[in-house]
Amino acid sequence: MIRLFLLLAALLGLIYIFNWMTSYDGQILLQVGEYEITTSIVFFIIISISIITFSIITWVILSYLYSLPKKIQKFNQEKKKQKIQEAITRGLVYASSGNSIAADAEIKKIDRLIKDTKETKDIMTLVLKAQNASLKKDRNQLNKIFQTMGDVEETKMLSYRGLYTLSKNSKNTQKSIEILKDAETYNSNEPWVMEEMLKCYLMTKNWIGAADIIEKKYKNKLIQRKDYNIQKAIILTAHAKSIEEDSPDEALNFALEANKLDKKQIIATLVSAKIFSEIGNISKAEKIIFDTWKLNPHEDLAYIFSHIVPGISPKKRIERIEALIKKTKSNNIEGAVALSRAYIDAKSYEEARTVLEPYINEESSKRIYQLLAEIEITLSESRTKSAEWMRKAMNSKYDTNWYIDDFTSNVWLPCIPDTGEIKSFMWGDCLIKSIDINHQYLGHFANNKLIPNDQKNSDIKIDDVEVDEIEEVNIIEADKKQSEIKKINKKSVKKDESKDIGKTSAPDDPGIISEDDINEL
Repeated sequence: MIRLFLLLAALLGLIYIFNWMTSYDGQILLQVGEYEITTSIVFFIIISISIITFSIITWVILSYLYSLPKKIQKFNQEKKKQKIQEAITRGLVYASSGNSIAADAEIKKIDRLIKDTKETKDIMTLVLKAQNASLKKDRNQLNKIFQTMGDVEETKMLSYRGLYTLSKNSKNTQKSIEILKDAETYNSNEPWVMEEMLKCYLMTKNWIGAADIIEKKYKNKLIQRKDYNIQKAIILTAHAKSIEEDSPDEALNFALEANKLDKKQIIATLVSAKIFSEIGNISKAEKIIFDTWKLNPHEDLAYIFSHIVPGISPKKRIERIEALIKKTKSNNIEGAVALSRAYIDAKSYEEARTVLEPYINEESSKRIYQLLAEIEITLSESRTKSAEWMRKAMNSKYDTNWYIDDFTSNVWLPCIPDTGEIKSFMWGDCLIKSIDINHQYLGHFANNKLIPNDQKNSDIKIDDVEVDEIEEVNIIEADKKQSEIKKINKKSVKKDESKDIGKTSAPDDPGIISEDDINEL
């Protein structure tokens, strides 16, 4: 409506101007050399407008004719691009459905069409080629495609991931490290880079590097505080366990820090208690065991609790375990097993059996049945009862192991050995799915030595680690007199900053990760 109004206004304006000009009777004289041309004003205006109009039309026609080849070329290019996109779409569908032959046909069609276009590195084309090469398991072709992806900004990180996956699958650990470091340099906050680095460090037992990654993940808000505490505690525990024999002073510091982050870390508590006992600090050893026992009972906690006071009789060890159990609000199978074993050591077999009776049922674990068999073979002259318990042990669906999800292990682990995925393994009765304890990775954690070494041979310095005040715990000693673990003040000594777990260089070997990731492309 507005356009129509403006058009009418312009037309009326022209009519007005034309009438105004015709109202004058004058003439226009043009002199060109020896010639003179005389004309009316109206005719002159008409001729001028005609010349201008003709010039404009001529310029438009000539411009159009000049640009026509480019327009035709552009039209053809756009048509080819459309055909390329259609071929890419079909190719991705074929590749996703597992039809590599049809996908190859589409790729050849794309390569034919793309020769005349400037976009020789179309992103989706590269993705299609990578997916189809992965489908055909053509590693050489995949390597070339990922190298090409590295030249395109949008696919640079995809290039790093693809090259890394190929490298790790071919067990080229040094190359894997280089690619991961390059990816980290390009984008240090990329989540998958941190995850893969963490897995590599865990699988190669580089606890220092793993701790650095956990710190970075938390700083970048990739994990919550709760998960950070648990994962950091797991790594510190693994580190403490690995250096327990060679560097007990360092092991103690790492174990205490782990325990501070997560008091449920049984292994950290065992390491701390053992070393505390060896340096003669029995009260701290008892305190740290007691705190973990309340949250996460384990028979080894009770076992070492009964042995950290040297020279006491089996009967007094029983009394110590009983005192520890009484501090728990409810009875638990871990306390019963530890107490039963203590009774067996004291040759009190009837009491050992009585302790286990509440836990005998159809879903009892092998551990319970084996203890009962051990007891019966001593109590009974006939081996029939013992054999019956052993038969039940062999047929039991349950065993006491470290487990997480569908994975079980005979020893505590900080991660799944085959994948490097960090996990908080739990202790308890579970379906029997145990892995071989002689596994190369597991052997690192298979030290079951619990009883502390001779305290006289220990000369260990404790670093700066706060230890909470010891609350009063009554323990029955050998002379049947009650002794108290008295409150001690918080103590601290100088910490070696060079041993800070968060400031140590990365390892040279990231390990090998599963081969299936390449299919994600």
